[in-house]
Amino acid sequence: MEHQTIVKTYRENKGIFKLIPVFVPRPFSTPGYRLRLHPDDYFAFGTKRGAIKERWFSSTIKCNNGPLAMEDEGLSYVAFGPEAEDKFLFKDAVEVLGASLIGEDMMERYGTWPMYSKFFDYDVPLFHHLHLGFNDAAKVGVLGKPEAYYYPPQYNNYPGNMPVTYFGFDPDCSKAEVRKRLA
Repeated sequence: MEHQTIVKTYRENKGIFKLIPVFVPRPFSTPGYRLRLHPDDYFAFGTKRGAIKERWFSSTIKCNNGPLAMEDEGLSYVAFGPEAEDKFLFKDAVEVLGASLIGEDMMERYGTWPMYSKFFDYDVPLFHHLHLGFNDAAKVGVLGKPEAYYYPPQYNNYPGNMPVTYFGFDPDCSKAEVRKRLA
């Protein structure tokens, strides 16, 4: 059934899929409240999960968000009908349609759609963190996650307190804290 639905949707829409928004909660930091959600929806997954601070686009990658994460957290869905249940995973569409959807090069190189875009909505700078490139990630059996950040000024007239990320330590972090963490 789903295979037929994917192919039918692809053909009827001439290769264009309508992706359902994917909102991701994070337990750290505070939201910037710029994702245009209703104020009551920022904690839609519960306070233990944290506020929604990211919106993902065209994701075939599950969000590694700890033991409370939902089974499909971070995965994009394609809408194909008028009802909320009329959807299938974009990941499944990539598996069914393969190169006709994402091209021969992507299929040969990665076997899937290995990338996605995000809107970040953190009130303060996102802390420095690291994601493995494809070669290093392959050593532990996962895909790499190259990232770059862009904060579009056109998206909102309020950029938050500091719409940047930084390399280094928060000014409130003491040398003693750094030594303790390294030990």
